[in-house]
Amino acid sequence: MTTDHETASVKAAFEKHFGAAPDVVAYSPGRVNLLGEHTDYNGGFVLPMALRGLGVSIALGKGDKPGVIEAYSDTFDQTEVRKITDSREGRWSDYLLGCLKAVAEAEVAATGLRVALETTLPMGAGLSSSAALEVVSIKAALALYGREMSSVDVAVKARAVENDFVGMPCGIMDQFASSVGDPGVAMFLNTHTLAYELVETSPDYAFVIIASGVSHQLTEGGEDGYATRVAECQAACKALSIDMISDLGVDDLGRIKDLPSPLDRRVRHVVTDNQRVLDGVVALRDGDMVRFGELMVDSHRSQKEDYQITVAETDALVEACLSYGALGARQTGGGWGGSVVALVESGAVEAFSQRVLADFAKTSILAVT
Repeated sequence: MTTDHETASVKAAFEKHFGAAPDVVAYSPGRVNLLGEHTDYNGGFVLPMALRGLGVSIALGKGDKPGVIEAYSDTFDQTEVRKITDSREGRWSDYLLGCLKAVAEAEVAATGLRVALETTLPMGAGLSSSAALEVVSIKAALALYGREMSSVDVAVKARAVENDFVGMPCGIMDQFASSVGDPGVAMFLNTHTLAYELVETSPDYAFVIIASGVSHQLTEGGEDGYATRVAECQAACKALSIDMISDLGVDDLGRIKDLPSPLDRRVRHVVTDNQRVLDGVVALRDGDMVRFGELMVDSHRSQKEDYQITVAETDALVEACLSYGALGARQTGGGWGGSVVALVESGAVEAFSQRVLADFAKTSILAVT
């Protein structure tokens, strides 16, 4: 539930920028993914956690220019003016525009719209700032125009905006975690059926999210690399005559031996990371955080060797986290940089964090769950 604390700043920013109070304010959290990377667009299992204190807040007010959207962002410290009839232009406001077109095109065409956005999610950190922006935009627009939609349907709609309007072929994990998730609680999600379950983690351990200092949007992977992985998975499905890689389980790994490289490795990662999510949920239910940490390490190794989406900096940071006493650590997010999530005993978090910051000058601690 959105609190006044989460929206007070964006409300003030709207009033300062537009000289009037907003009609609606809303907030949606970012997420960290604990296990299951690049499995969501393959119909697989994921285990994200919505984050406390890191998200996107929005303030909306009806404008005085029908069809015109005036959008102010604190991140870019600029206002972009768009028309509801515009197409994608490769700007940050595309995410907002696509969401408004999806759920309130006729209303915005009639009234116009003023928007203020603020985020506590660092860009390029792999914590799903774009999904949080999409979710909060849809929820706020629905509230402004007196319409209702379930949190699950909001997630589905937000993912469609990113796929079809923005042009990013992502799965639904990020939008689902932001829209449906409970901050601080792990969510076990079947991305094929959208069945989900909230799973508590041990209070004796914490997940520490560390920004590596390498933005995944500024590396050679980026969106092109992501799209390439999606295409490789689709090619593997065609070669194996299956609908999606998650139709396979670990008992089917023998089927990949005849796939050309790198398709064999891509399939192996998705299949084994799916299994790691299932095993991880069991470990959380049993309170076996040592086992959960082992699965995180295995997942990172699979991302590095089979899916090839890590970078030297995140590999080094994961190894260092383990040497500093973390039970597990892995790169989290779309890949090619971003953040690392480490599993640490609660009483050791401060000392652990100090060592990371001292030894890796470009890092920062983004959150501790």
